[in-house]
Amino acid sequence: MIYKRILCLIPVLSLLTLNACSLLSGDSGKPAPVPAEETAAAEETPPTRAFERDTLFELLLAEFAGKRNRADVALGKYLKQAHETRDPQVVERAAFIARYLGAHQATLDAAMLWTEIEPDNPVPRELAAIELIRFDQLDAAMAQVDRLLASDGRMNFEYLLQAARGADQETRQKILARLRQYSTELEDARLWYAKGALEAMNGNHPQAMTDFNRALELEPSYGSAILARAQSLIASNRTDEAMKYLAQQTSLWPEDKRLGVAYARYLMQQGQLDAAQQQFYRLSRNFPLDGDLVLSLALLSWENQKTEQAKAQFHRLLEMNHRTDEANIYLARIAASEENYDLASQYFRQVTLGPQYPLAQIQLALLQQKQGRLETALATLDQARDSYPKEAAKFTLAKSEVLADADRVAEAIAVLDQALAATPDNINMLYTRAMLKEQLDDFDGMESDLRQVLELQPDNSAALNALGYTFANRNQRLKEAWELIERAYELNPEDPAIIDSMGWIKYRLGQKEAALDYLRQAYEAFEDQEIAAHLGEVLWVTGQREEALIIWREALEKNPDSEILRDVMRRFAPGAP
Repeated sequence: MIYKRILCLIPVLSLLTLNACSLLSGDSGKPAPVPAEETAAAEETPPTRAFERDTLFELLLAEFAGKRNRADVALGKYLKQAHETRDPQVVERAAFIARYLGAHQATLDAAMLWTEIEPDNPVPRELAAIELIRFDQLDAAMAQVDRLLASDGRMNFEYLLQAARGADQETRQKILARLRQYSTELEDARLWYAKGALEAMNGNHPQAMTDFNRALELEPSYGSAILARAQSLIASNRTDEAMKYLAQQTSLWPEDKRLGVAYARYLMQQGQLDAAQQQFYRLSRNFPLDGDLVLSLALLSWENQKTEQAKAQFHRLLEMNHRTDEANIYLARIAASEENYDLASQYFRQVTLGPQYPLAQIQLALLQQKQGRLETALATLDQARDSYPKEAAKFTLAKSEVLADADRVAEAIAVLDQALAATPDNINMLYTRAMLKEQLDDFDGMESDLRQVLELQPDNSAALNALGYTFANRNQRLKEAWELIERAYELNPEDPAIIDSMGWIKYRLGQKEAALDYLRQAYEAFEDQEIAAHLGEVLWVTGQREEALIIWREALEKNPDSEILRDVMRRFAPGAP
């Protein structure tokens, strides 16, 4: 018994119906131009034919699998039926499910089958070329391109560029050589753009500029070529020229949102925040329904300390019902900065369960703590943990921090003890508990927790540094302290805390000049009160007492309640004012 095809009647998942152009689109975000006769043909209703009962059953199962987010199952069934039926629509569906899943071998299999069934269709040949390059079969890939061009088809050369970016240098060079050959025969904007992009990847920016200029002669509004030309100008240390060029092009093509956003981001990178804000404002006027542009404008206004403008844009997001959780969080922060704590609390409470919820609830609790409402803050965190158990660890850590800040360190440790009984391998909790135990002079407990962290994560530079620094600070087990700190430094040489530890262990080992080098470097990177205390102490004992006093006094002005600084000054300069 046979059944009429009904695929067109089944509600189709978006992931299964992505068309060839959208899935294969290159950097420009635009599909290759399609001849009018092909467009007309594509709009015609595809011919129907009968399916065998078993085939129809398998295809229905595939569709239902897709509906249940089991695209992998759908792919297996579609690929099997593609080979059995050799039906163009089934093969097409199989190819693009495979492409969506990143199943490269299956994509190549379906694409090659599709080229057999529809040899004049450019889409499967483009798809096959990309996958063949991925599998290091360049000659076969270029044969697909040659076949397409020989049949007067159109090739979107951005697809080759896309594949080349993921290839090794030798393959890229071969693709570039072929593009150079094609450029003597074809006048195609995407060909010149792809060739220029590969030339730029090789550092040949003068030739890349020539290629981008040729692409723009053929297609003046080609956004990808405009951006690539600007990037080559920047790479050639012609940044001012690049910015003027982008300003001109965004004025010429205001409908190109991608170009406008890129220009705004370049302005931000150059530190031109006012100009970037104006650019985002123009974009938001041109694309009033684009909530992401409104969010960018709001964030930039806030960063630029234009609070009223920021508030207006965040409220606009709320009216659009777009990114409302982020908008509420930033409105809460603004209200808190204006000391309107009740309004800030209202905004934090508007954040719904989801990715932004933990941040909102933790900030709400910290705000309540700042107001002196400690018990309310603790209750907020407990309620949030119960409402959103998947992020219980974040709320537990926040609760321990709130208790520790209130000098209730033993209670903070007890909170972590209870949580670790259920999740004993939580590295963040173990590390936090170790630091709290250090505050209570429980060095054995601290060492035990840090050893457990290192057992779970041997390359944890923070744990290595904390343990090594503790030994060095207590002037004990200095050889082991050096080994731990040196290992931390190898893993994270830019961390000021670890650089400080390197200086401190050098000092403990009697290497004072080397200690000074590290401590100066650490203090230059981060003017922390503890680093200032260490640097001043080593300066003092090496006879550089005036400089030591200057550093201590400057640090004490910034941290007038610092017991670390007062202690070191009492020990070394008790008579100093």
